[in-house]
Amino acid sequence: MTSGRVATVEQVKKSPVLKDFNTFFLSEILSVKVYDKNDKFVGYIDDVAIDASENIRHPYVSAMIVRSGKNITAYDYSAFVEYRYDYFELGSDQAPLPIKLTSDGEYESDTEILLKRDVLDKQIVDTSGMRLVRVNDIKLTFVKNGIVTIGADIGPTGLMRRLSLSRIYKAAAALFNKKIPDQIISWQFVEPIGTSHKNKIRLVVPYAKLSLLHPADIADIIEELSVQESTEILKSLDEETAAETLAEIEEQDLQISLIESLGTEKAADILDMMPPDEAADILGDLSEMQAEQILSDMNSQGAEEVRELMSHDEDTAGGLMTTEYISFPETFNVEQALAEYRLIAPNIEMAYYLYVEEKGGYLKGVLTLKDLVVARPYQKLTEIMNRKVAFCLLDERKEDVAEKIARYSLLAIPVVDGEDVLKGIITFDDVMDTIIEINEELPHFLKGAE
Repeated sequence: MTSGRVATVEQVKKSPVLKDFNTFFLSEILSVKVYDKNDKFVGYIDDVAIDASENIRHPYVSAMIVRSGKNITAYDYSAFVEYRYDYFELGSDQAPLPIKLTSDGEYESDTEILLKRDVLDKQIVDTSGMRLVRVNDIKLTFVKNGIVTIGADIGPTGLMRRLSLSRIYKAAAALFNKKIPDQIISWQFVEPIGTSHKNKIRLVVPYAKLSLLHPADIADIIEELSVQESTEILKSLDEETAAETLAEIEEQDLQISLIESLGTEKAADILDMMPPDEAADILGDLSEMQAEQILSDMNSQGAEEVRELMSHDEDTAGGLMTTEYISFPETFNVEQALAEYRLIAPNIEMAYYLYVEEKGGYLKGVLTLKDLVVARPYQKLTEIMNRKVAFCLLDERKEDVAEKIARYSLLAIPVVDGEDVLKGIITFDDVMDTIIEINEELPHFLKGAE
């Protein structure tokens, strides 16, 4: 009995050689038959693995995955002596690569992405356009030492190609003098989401390119993903970037879901990197037990600051303030203050207003960074500070705080307790929405009035 290939050998031998076209698409080789040197059927191309262990622009194909029924084998690029559109042919004595299978008999690797299973028809992050897109096909090309991934096809032609309607689609477009180009995103700008079996991240360098985006852009992408996918992304980021990203997420429910999904230890690491007031806002929406578990894993000093903020009503100055600010003792001169400023300012969000305290933390005055820079080195801070400081009390309503910030055109306002001890500051952005609301409620003729 003749084999399937030998019965049509003349027809098959005339099929185009893939290498002659240099580039090709994944959809064009999936389900292509594979034969050995003796014309024995081995299986079908089921998937293509690429090496993701190194963060390179265009990763190499590391294996061709061949399936025959439930049996899976993998072969190196060099194992094939013929790459044709109708069949692939293995060379003599080409043994399959050693592989690891899951309990379900599926291909598994710690360092590879499977293009069909993990990328095709999945959402990916286009890190150049900072958006989520769906992959309709994947473009590859032959190079001297193998096959590399060029990019992801996100356009309609990719989908039509897979449905064998590409020629008809382009012909119809031509009738209206329209040219439909392929929409290819270079692989250097591609970041697969959930790239491993059963959506478990197992890559050695996961989300390396995504981490280079601005946290606000990462947050926009996360808001379009599931909680599971978003959690995977946050876990892959360093704590500082994860904290900035979490703070940029506008949906409060999503913030809470992510914190709950991260686990106590990871959540604590991320919240440790956030300003205390932002961490307090998030923890305040968790159950008391959940919040306390996370706080117990946080840095002791940071946890204490967060607990202090959580003890205040969120609509009061105490609930709005942050404990991150810059202050100096009244005994300092300008030179001492500048030396101290250089050490602590990089980690403080509001580094423009500088507060002067008496012994015991009592608020005595305020100066700006400009005041400090233009003053003479040996001048005392008490000589150049402004003693008339606008401030608010811990239990002051946020509407009153917003009104003061707007009235005095402040970027931030200090918060003191009943004994004038400085407890924190409230920045303009913390009450910006309230300021807008107040302005909208004013009669038209009063808006903008001084």
